[in-house]
Amino acid sequence: MSSVTMSGVTIDGVTITCPGRTIPPRRVTLMASGQTVHATCGERHRTSDGTSGRAQCFFPVEQLTAANVTALAGARPGHVRLTLPTGKRLEGKLVAAGGAASSSSTGRAAGAVAAKGGAGGGGRPAPPKPSGRANGGSFAAAMGAIAAVAGAVGQTAGAVGQVAGAGASAVGSVSSVAREGIGARRDARRADDRQEQRRHARDLREADLADRRDERRHARDLRGVDLTERREQREHERAMRDDD
Repeated sequence: MSSVTMSGVTIDGVTITCPGRTIPPRRVTLMASGQTVHATCGERHRTSDGTSGRAQCFFPVEQLTAANVTALAGARPGHVRLTLPTGKRLEGKLVAAGGAASSSSTGRAAGAVAAKGGAGGGGRPAPPKPSGRANGGSFAAAMGAIAAVAGAVGQTAGAVGQVAGAGASAVGSVSSVAREGIGARRDARRADDRQEQRRHARDLREADLADRRDERRHARDLRGVDLTERREQREHERAMRDDD
């Protein structure tokens, strides 16, 4: 299953938005399963059946094909532009693709939804192995030179031991730096995901508050209409009594 995570996705200038929502999602994950493409923002939205329930965001994108998602997955992160078979043009910012997309917050939610729907999820890529092993040719040459000099002065064993210890220390230092670099990138990615989740949650709360304000305004209007009708009815009854 090919998948990509993007932001600001538009098709012919129309932004891809979750059904029933007016605010476009910060990020959206596009997933190709078979010949169909689905999208999710990774959040739960209020359902449109009149209840107060919520459901996981997951909706089809009929304008895209599995081949389109595969093409996007092969692009470099950044602004992308793709001409669809229908002649329409997709534009947006590619945030992650493939395994990297599945490791993001929206990607993990997308994978969970796809698993419930029977779609197979891609595996998480193995972390890069730190490189730090010394070059064999240069190391052997250094050993030979040091052995020759040490043999001349009768200190071959001590010199080789010192060089071996220095080589092991250098390898350990490179490995430590590589591990620290990987950890820093992982922490930065997690911080970005948390910030994105907080920002999206804030947008959802603002949208919910707007919906509640609209509901209260509508209820107030209905009460006003009802009071007006009652007032008119009482005036009519009073006029009838005066006529009698």
